Amino acid sequence: MINHFPILSMVQAKYLIWRLVSALAFLVVVVLTPLSIKANLDDYSVGGYSLSITRAPESDLLIALENVQRERLDQAQTLLESLVQENPDFRLAQLVYADVLAARAGTIQGLGAGLIPETELAGLEDEARRRWLYHQRQPNGRLLPSSLVALGENEPYALVVDLELSRMYVVSNRGGIGPRVVDDYYISGGKGGPEKHREGDQRTPLGVYFTQNFIPGQRLPKYYGWGAFTLDYPNPLDRRLGKTGHGIWLHGNPTGMFSRPPLASDGCVTMHNKDLEALAPLLKNGNVPVVLSRSVSWTDPLKLREVQKEMLDLLETWRRDWESLNSEAYLAHYSPKFRSGNQDYSAWKRHKTRINAGKSEVRVRMGNINIFEYPENPEIMVATFNQDYWSDNFQSSSRKHQFWQQESDGRWRIIYEGSH
Repeated sequence: MINHFPILSMVQAKYLIWRLVSALAFLVVVVLTPLSIKANLDDYSVGGYSLSITRAPESDLLIALENVQRERLDQAQTLLESLVQENPDFRLAQLVYADVLAARAGTIQGLGAGLIPETELAGLEDEARRRWLYHQRQPNGRLLPSSLVALGENEPYALVVDLELSRMYVVSNRGGIGPRVVDDYYISGGKGGPEKHREGDQRTPLGVYFTQNFIPGQRLPKYYGWGAFTLDYPNPLDRRLGKTGHGIWLHGNPTGMFSRPPLASDGCVTMHNKDLEALAPLLKNGNVPVVLSRSVSWTDPLKLREVQKEMLDLLETWRRDWESLNSEAYLAHYSPKFRSGNQDYSAWKRHKTRINAGKSEVRVRMGNINIFEYPENPEIMVATFNQDYWSDNFQSSSRKHQFWQQESDGRWRIIYEGSH
């Protein structure tokens, strides 16, 4: 037996293995048909990018759990013994290994007093359940998260987090073949679960965010592990809705911890340090889209293109109406609920009408357009794009950030606009 971690008492082990097998037996009945993204992963690896460091250990654990469920305890024991030798900090693997040894000994009759708190056992059980559920629900390599309506030509990657499955997906937009899911990672979220509302609620926000800065682990407490990528929470919609808080990061696990239970952080998304380090080259330039979802909805790219065309046509109409200097047509794209900084719709209307009156010609060029469907709010779309503006007396270039909302009359209108 491996002794890098304290092993549960035999009583606890027997109890937990019963709970795990019961949970997994239920999941087999309700899960979707397993579908693979292996082809995309292979292409990603050939392209010189690192795969999830924890993929192989997780795969071994899942095979062991399947063997446990099928009562092949000898095969499970052999696999788990090697797994915990190579990954002594993999707490869940250690516990399942202890369970298998206890079950094979056949000397257990009840839960007993226990050495590990029930809350810790519950967290590990939840981790096993979510890893298993992810294993059963892996998306077909053709499918894409419905939140990724469009990724710009210069937007090589996006991250999409499924908090219910404790999984983060890496979507590649390289090679001119369109977005594809190319990798995924086990992650942990906030102790309070999804959807942050206020400072200190220990919840992970739901929304569309972007990476900002990297903070190396040497400059942080050990709790943050290898380092942290900061996110731009709260975004303009969060502030509009009165959501508070700050410091939502993507960061590593405490040193010496393979994984954490699904609900473990103060609201951040956390992951294995080696996985974060492997992911870092994709995030090094900042401004990478990160969609935090309660549950990811998967869709066929052809259906996604229909939504993409509708939204791109909408943006193009907005651009042409701006160039037309017809203030009425241009301002019709803005909602009466519009706000940007200290300006409401009335102030924005006066400002834009006055500016247009002083122009004889305007040209607007857009590029690298991203469009995202907002998690749990399909009536809200987020657009970011490069904007080059030219008029007879002014020129500028910026990265524009817009929130569009489909209102009660069915029309999409802008509720926020600013530089990103």
